Amino acid sequence: MAVVINSNVSSITASRILTGNRAELEKAMERLASGKRINSAADDAAGMAVAAKMRADIRSLNQAVRNTNDAISLVNTYDGAATEVESILIRMRELAVQAKTGTYTDADLTNANYEYDALKTEIVRITATTTFNRLNIAGASGTTGGTGSAANSLTFYVGADTARTGNSIVFSGESLNLNMTVSASDLKTITSTTNATSAVASVDDALITLAVDRARAGAMINRLEHTVSNLMNISQRLQEAVSGVEDTDYAEESANLAKGMILQQAGTAMLAQANQTPQYVLLLLRS
Repeated sequence: MAVVINSNVSSITASRILTGNRAELEKAMERLASGKRINSAADDAAGMAVAAKMRADIRSLNQAVRNTNDAISLVNTYDGAATEVESILIRMRELAVQAKTGTYTDADLTNANYEYDALKTEIVRITATTTFNRLNIAGASGTTGGTGSAANSLTFYVGADTARTGNSIVFSGESLNLNMTVSASDLKTITSTTNATSAVASVDDALITLAVDRARAGAMINRLEHTVSNLMNISQRLQEAVSGVEDTDYAEESANLAKGMILQQAGTAMLAQANQTPQYVLLLLRS
């Protein structure tokens, strides 16, 4: 190799290598400081795109968990109201059986009917006022009040991917106003032994209907609890996957940092030595 001073190839080479080593050292420092393996698209463009989609799904899944828990609370509210209606119906049946006996006068039956009618009215009131987030859930569908007999159909969204089917669960809470929904025309009165007999049959019909409504509510609660468990599992696995894609491996990056610091020191020393090389030309000129 020729001895020249205008182009110090050794210095250029050392400088190039030192620059590359310094870039790797800075990248290791950045990853250790941020905790992220991917800090810009240049680090891993494909990985960044995948991680972004996963993060979006994780956030949506966590919201779906909250949606489902809200749905459980709603159905529990409905079932709580149904429990009270059941207690009322049992008391009404007790009064009707009491009114069937021949030991009571017409005045006694009238007095007993006051409580019976009051309990019927309370069923109507419960139907009208049982709400969740101001939505009536025990009477007419989708209203803030009402005493209708229509089913209250509500759709709970429990997923993250709108392109997939099966992420919606529908709950149809039948009206608790059993004064209108039993097979008989209504829950009758107990102003006579004959009426009391009809009332017992009507209340029995109402209890059968209510049992079906409560069974559906209980089944829905159990289903939603499994939905929450599955959503939380999916969210956890996605978070594990995102961590593998974009989080820093501190053991690896610590090793890279140590290596980079040594290479930087060595490169700096070699660059200094390379910069001294042209001075040897002076020895040739002195001879």
